[in-house]
Amino acid sequence: MKSVGQRIQQLRNAKGLTQFQLSIEADITKNQIGRIERAERNTSLVTLNRIASALGVPLHTLFLKEG
Repeated sequence: MKSVGQRIQQLRNAKGLTQFQLSIEADITKNQIGRIERAERNTSLVTLNRIASALGVPLHTLFLKEG
């Protein structure tokens, strides 16, 4: 989950979004976004799909290393 959290943070920052803005778009709490990015929380594929949709990327992108 650590690499997924880091990837979410990278994508979020690349789009110029705050955790709060992403949380609104994904319809989850800002605290949950923070916990996912810091790998303090395991999360479901449903939630990851909502985050991916909010970031405008396919779900599998969250599992790719930046390159």
